[in-house]
Amino acid sequence: MAAHISLTQLSSGNPLYETYYKQVDPSYTGRVGPAEAALFLKRSALSDVILGKIWDLADPDGKGYLDKQGFYVALRLVACVQSGHEVSLASLSVPVPPPKFVSDPILVFCIVLKLSLYFAYQIEEKSKFDGIFDSLLPVNGLLSGDKVKPVLMNSKLPLDILGRVWELSDIDKDGHLDRDEFAVAMHLVYRALEKEPVPTVLPQSLIPPSKRKKTPTFPGAVPVLPASPPPKDSLRSTPSHGSMSSLNSAVNWVVPLTDKIRYDDIFLQTDLDMDGYVSGLEVKDIFMHSGLPQNILAHIWALADTRQMGKLNKDQFALAMYLIQQKVSKGIDPPQVLHPDMIPPAERNTSVQVRVHATCIYWFVSILILLCWVKK
Repeated sequence: MAAHISLTQLSSGNPLYETYYKQVDPSYTGRVGPAEAALFLKRSALSDVILGKIWDLADPDGKGYLDKQGFYVALRLVACVQSGHEVSLASLSVPVPPPKFVSDPILVFCIVLKLSLYFAYQIEEKSKFDGIFDSLLPVNGLLSGDKVKPVLMNSKLPLDILGRVWELSDIDKDGHLDRDEFAVAMHLVYRALEKEPVPTVLPQSLIPPSKRKKTPTFPGAVPVLPASPPPKDSLRSTPSHGSMSSLNSAVNWVVPLTDKIRYDDIFLQTDLDMDGYVSGLEVKDIFMHSGLPQNILAHIWALADTRQMGKLNKDQFALAMYLIQQKVSKGIDPPQVLHPDMIPPAERNTSVQVRVHATCIYWFVSILILLCWVKK
């Protein structure tokens, strides 16, 4: 039914549909991939269950992507749900206003992050691959090259392509494929049969979560984010130990509590090795998606990395996200030096304790020197 509805009918002649389509297919290839479609459609704020039903109706043949007609169908169904109608082809004939999509940059960050943590293929596809994997009788959860070879050869793809598929899918380079690695291999084969090029490097979205490990950080390693000399005075505005007003300000922070909760959620999803820190490599995609120039992102990183450790803890990450949000949504440039209310409260308290401790040592040593002088 949807295939017989013209683009004009689906859009009701509203140019917004064409505007939306251009955002996901700027080159007008006539093909919108699942990642691009998901990134855009999730801005409708509809649940994943609803969006899944919309995808199934927009891609009835299971191609794994949307052509222009399919994307228009998806847009129209989003508009139907937002107007209180059910997800069904029958709803396409109901007059509704155009769909609405939020532009909150933090929400977009969350969507990008969420997409990067999942496989690029669908659950149904993974189930099919798992069935093939089990039929090959794995030993200790692994398939040898001899068992996988007939399956790959059956695709009739060129040997050089199949060789690259094996190299990419054998992620841990042990000469065997486990269940997730086999799924990667089959996904690449299926895409190659659809005339899609096999990548030279495995995309992050295809790396199974079990195989994603934090890149080791060696002493002196340069952060992945663009290098920028960290502000030497970034902590000079720490409240002085002699000021009660400074101590009171330690409980005030520029990062709103509601935003902090969102940033903490992003942090927990990004900190894949759960060491309490995120590296430049782990946050690069999130930061870069803000659209800010690399020099500004590097400066924000330097400000947030208050201890110059080359990585951020949860509060430092929240501060970085806050500074990005301020620049993206309000045009407010990050400061050259952190203001007192920008320093994470925990670090302010630590700074105060260290300074008080140092003061006590100073006076203790001074008294000892005085006593020695008196005895003389």
